[in-house]
Amino acid sequence: MKKTILLLAALASFAVAQAQHVEFKWHRFYGVAGYAFSTNLNKTPFNDSVTFHGFYLVGGWQIRKESGIGLGVEYMMDTRGAFSQLPVFIEVRSHFLRNRVTPYTVAQVGYCIPLGASSGGENSVQIAKGGPTWSAQVGARYAFSRKFAVSAFVGYQGMYMNLVERKVGGMRANARPLLLHNIKAGIGFNF
Repeated sequence: MKKTILLLAALASFAVAQAQHVEFKWHRFYGVAGYAFSTNLNKTPFNDSVTFHGFYLVGGWQIRKESGIGLGVEYMMDTRGAFSQLPVFIEVRSHFLRNRVTPYTVAQVGYCIPLGASSGGENSVQIAKGGPTWSAQVGARYAFSRKFAVSAFVGYQGMYMNLVERKVGGMRANARPLLLHNIKAGIGFNF
């Protein structure tokens, strides 16, 4: 009886272990699309509080099972409208396990293109010239199959805008560079 129970326990644990091993695609094209929320941590000279809702799309090549390199774009909409922009970036993505659930990291570097949006009114803020952006993220991915997974992350994003114009009473009052240190969190669909 003991041998039968041990054999059944061993078979059950083997089945559970095999069920957890879904190896997501490797050495081929990968894509990630999702939503991210970010807000700045630093105090700017004008006490700007900037909150972004972002929608991103990344396409790349999985070099190995654990790592890939990609090109991405993100539409970042500022809730006030003043700092809305379009970062274009390259990324290096690394996954650390070959299981259904795996932690991962992402490093991104690129350039932010201003969208010409303004906070409006007589006292407005607008990005006149974009600048470099960089990001580091850590998260987890859950694979439903070999070709579809969901992921969640938290991270940091730096954004340097070469020229931000401020108007007071409809007249240009100030134009200077601005650096935002953002904390970022998001979800994504991996395909």
